[in-house]
Amino acid sequence: MSLLITDAGIAASIEAEALGVNYKITHIGIGLDGYVPTLEQTQLKNEVAREALSRGSVPALGQLHFEAVFAGNTSFDGKEIGYFLEDGTLFAVDSRDGEIMSLKRSNTIITESFELNLAGSSIKNITVELMGAPYATEELAGIAKITTRDKMNSDDDETIVTPKKLKNNTATDDDIDTESNEPKFIQLPQLWRGIQKFVLDKLWLSLAELIYPVGCPIPYPAAEAPPKFIAYIGQSFDKTVFTKLAERFPSGVMPDMRKHYIRGLGEGETPLSIKGQSVQPLGFESDPHTHPTDATKYATKSSSGWETTYEYRSWFAAAKIDPVTITGRVTGTGDETNPNSVRWLYITRAA
Repeated sequence: MSLLITDAGIAASIEAEALGVNYKITHIGIGLDGYVPTLEQTQLKNEVAREALSRGSVPALGQLHFEAVFAGNTSFDGKEIGYFLEDGTLFAVDSRDGEIMSLKRSNTIITESFELNLAGSSIKNITVELMGAPYATEELAGIAKITTRDKMNSDDDETIVTPKKLKNNTATDDDIDTESNEPKFIQLPQLWRGIQKFVLDKLWLSLAELIYPVGCPIPYPAAEAPPKFIAYIGQSFDKTVFTKLAERFPSGVMPDMRKHYIRGLGEGETPLSIKGQSVQPLGFESDPHTHPTDATKYATKSSSGWETTYEYRSWFAAAKIDPVTITGRVTGTGDETNPNSVRWLYITRAA
């Protein structure tokens, strides 16, 4: 280590102390020659660059930290470093007999950090002053360092994020779908995707199953089922995809509800069993009365509706043909025996 405080630097310190003031290091110089520094030096032997401090501090008594930015077309293999006061005095020199301490190539920008330890000297009244561009803060414009990927999710508040690093550290659709645990930023599309996947698909569907279980028929006013629903038209479905439906319909076939009514399950009856069409009493009977079997039947309309009358031929009456008893029982078996109805498509949730 060849750091040396020059005679000029010591003299400046003594003068400042006598005046009761501090002296300030404001610039860093880089030179190309390597050697052992001497006390009487007042300048670098082959200086090629000098820049104002971009950052500096006094972490503790006698300990100084400096940073300076070197830009432009200048290139160098720095073998001598000079610390200059605000009036241009060479306060200290560091050179290590040919060792390269700072390296820069043309059209590059480097930020050099330097440390001075004066703890073993009697110099105490020294400060560091920023004459060039400082590091940027929320209140102060200046130089900003680019953050690393490791700091993207840290509490670091001194570096900036580039668009590329932000893009690389932003969640993708695949991250959302696979429930990745990697800490990443989320854009609005991924936020909505996450809400749909975890709130709708998981939370809401679980609640929906409690409110109206899969398999319960829903009348729907259209010819086809909407998305995420399936119709009751006797078709097969994939039991490995629609596992809830498979629990209700183990055969993997949806019941065919076309032209069928829903009937309450009676005691001893099997769920989803079909009761065939049959003639059933309407629940009332007319006053029994008789007519000859060969009477001629006529229908006439009156103010109260259609009325049925019978005309008897005298020879039928004389023949004393056996009579027929009218009971008011329905005897038809076609569609005309069905009550009026509105056609709906029965559907259920496909899950």
